[in-house]
Amino acid sequence: MTNQVPLSSQQIAHQTLRDVLEDFGIPETTSTHGPDVVFTGAIPAYSTTQSEKINLTLIGTIPSTANAIAAAHIYEHRGGCRQKIEVDLRRGHNYIDPDIGMTPTINGQEITLDVVAGNPFLRNIFETKDGRYVVLSAVYVDLVYKWSSFLHCPIVESEARKAVKLWNSTDLEKAAAEAGMPMAICQTEASWNAHPHGAHLARLPWVPVEKIASTLPQPAPSPAAFLSLHPRRPLSGLRVLCVTHAIAGPSAGRTLAEHGASVLQVMFTHGFEHSFVYTYANLGTASTRLNLHKSSDRERLRTLVKEAHVWLDSYRPNAISKFGFGDDEIRTLNPSMIVCRLRCYGTSGPWNFKPGFDMQGSASSGLMSLIGEGVGDGRPQWPPGMVINDYTTGYSAALAIQSIILKRVSGQVDIRDGWLVSPSLTGTAMGILKYYKTSRFGAPADGNRSGEETLALPPETLEGQTSLGYLKTLAPLPKLSDTPIRYDFGLLQTMGSDRPIFPGFDDGYDAESIKPMLKEEVLHHIGLSANEKLESLSRSGEGWRKDLGVSISKL
Repeated sequence: MTNQVPLSSQQIAHQTLRDVLEDFGIPETTSTHGPDVVFTGAIPAYSTTQSEKINLTLIGTIPSTANAIAAAHIYEHRGGCRQKIEVDLRRGHNYIDPDIGMTPTINGQEITLDVVAGNPFLRNIFETKDGRYVVLSAVYVDLVYKWSSFLHCPIVESEARKAVKLWNSTDLEKAAAEAGMPMAICQTEASWNAHPHGAHLARLPWVPVEKIASTLPQPAPSPAAFLSLHPRRPLSGLRVLCVTHAIAGPSAGRTLAEHGASVLQVMFTHGFEHSFVYTYANLGTASTRLNLHKSSDRERLRTLVKEAHVWLDSYRPNAISKFGFGDDEIRTLNPSMIVCRLRCYGTSGPWNFKPGFDMQGSASSGLMSLIGEGVGDGRPQWPPGMVINDYTTGYSAALAIQSIILKRVSGQVDIRDGWLVSPSLTGTAMGILKYYKTSRFGAPADGNRSGEETLALPPETLEGQTSLGYLKTLAPLPKLSDTPIRYDFGLLQTMGSDRPIFPGFDDGYDAESIKPMLKEEVLHHIGLSANEKLESLSRSGEGWRKDLGVSISKL
C-alpha cells in the first residue's frame, strides 16, 4: 500500500535496505559499529527506468549495497576500521542486467551472443489449449533439441506454438517435470500463493539458512581460527568453491570475490557456457575445468572441498551428487563447510526437484503476470531486462553466506558448525514482489524535481586488460571508503584456463600428471548420452500425447 505521506528517495532506499538486512539477519549500523551508508541522488522518474510496476532502481541498488554492508561489518570484526559506503541511486537501474545500461565489450566489440539463431524457446511466452500462458526455456543449445524432440516439432516458432497449443497447461507442466525439462505456467501472485510449493516458499525466509551442528570435539576454537585478524580486504582468506553455471551461481561467487574472497569456478570439461554470460558473471574468479567422469579429477575436487570454506553449486540435484558430492559426502570431507545449493525452486518442498531458470521463477511467482497487467491484452510479459532474478539471486546467495561469516567472526556461532544455504530463483522473484513493487512506496517526494539530481544516469565503467582482450563493463555500484570493491586475483580469466587451485593458495597441484580422456571415449560418451536423452524425451512426449489423445497430425 502506498504511504499517505510520500517519502524521499533516500528514505525509501534506507527503509528497503533495512527490511532486506533484517530478512538476512544483518545488523543495522549503530553509533559505534557498522558502516555509514549514504545514498546520493534521487530515484529517477519511473518512466525513465522501466519501473512502472517494479522499482528497478531499488532492485539494482539494494542487494549489492547490502553485501557491501555485510562485508564492512565483517571487516570491522576482523580488526578493520569503520567505513563509509556511498551509492548513487541514479545509476541503480543499470544493475539488473549489464545490457540494460550499456553494452559490455572486449576490444571494443560486443561480446559474442552464442545462441541458436531463431531459437523459439528463448524469449517467447506460449499459449496453451486451455488459454493459459507458459514459459518453456532453452537457454542452452541442447535444450533447443530436447524441446523439439519432446514436442515433436521443428525448431521454428510457428510450429512450436502449434505444438504447445495442443496441450492443457497443467498436463504440459506435469509432463515437462517428469521429463526434467524447464517449464512453468504463468501464475498470478494469488494463484502462486495458493499453490502447494508457492505456499511452502512463502513460509520460508528469502534465503533459507540451516545450521548443521558440529560433531567435532570440544573446546570450540576462537573466531580468529576461521579467518585471521587485520586482513587487507573483508573476505581475505576465504576460499569459495563454485561448481556453477549460468548467471546466478557464478555471480554469487563474483560478489564474494569483490570483497576479497579467493573464488575458484569449476566447470565441466565438456560443458558449455555462453561467452556473454561468462564474461560478466565470472569477474574476479579463477576458472578451471574438471572431468568428473575421471577418478583423478574427482579426487582433485575432493581435495578442494577439504580446503574450502564455502561450496556453491547451481546444477540440478543429481547432476553433481551422482559423482559423490552430495550433502553427506561434502560434510564427511569438510564438516564445517557452508554449503550453498542454488536452485530454481529451492531445496525443500514439493517442487525441490523441478528444474528451471530465471524465467521460470518470474512465471511461477506471478511476476510476469504483474508486468503484463494493464498492458495491451493483459497477457503475461517479460520483466525489464528479462533476467531480473539471476543477478539478484546471486547477490542474495552471497548475502546469506556473508551473514554466516559475520556470525562466525563475531563469535555468535561455533566456527565448526556446518551450514546449508538454499537460495532460489523463484524465492527471489517473490522477494522482488514483496519489497520492490513500485506501488509499495509510490513516487518519491523528490521525484518531480528537475535537474541532475533526478536524472537516470548510465553506469560507471570498469576497464582493464584481460587474457581475453581489453574489457569494458559495469563498475560495481557501492563505493566503500577503506576497502573499495576490486578483483584481487584478476579482472577476468579465459574460461577454464586456470589450474584447479584457489587463487592465492598454491597447494602444489601438478597439472602435468593428469592424463586426458581419449577423444574417441569423449565422443562416444557425450554422443551416446545425448542421443539417449533425445530419444527418451521423444518417447516421453509421445506417451503423454497418446494418453491425452493429442494427434501429431494436428501439427
